[in-house]
Amino acid sequence: MKKVLVVVALLVIVVASVPLWGGCDVKAKVCAGWCEVRHFNKEVKAAGCRARCSTDRLQCLAQEGQDGIDDFIEGFKR
Repeated sequence: MKKVLVVVALLVIVVASVPLWGGCDVKAKVCAGWCEVRHFNKEVKAAGCRARCSTDRLQCLAQEGQDGIDDFIEGFKR
């Protein structure tokens, strides 16, 4: 029983820390998976939740692109 509790605790820690180490795609997949669990048997709510995950993913990718362009321009300034 203790092993099960340890595994569950580690799983919760890994999932909760995804925003700290995960990339845009990993975060989007975790978000979509959470939508499926959170809105079980509620297709419309699950679809809305997945749409929010997709929007968050696009914002994340746009931010990464902007950071890359900023780094590129900084390279020319030196």
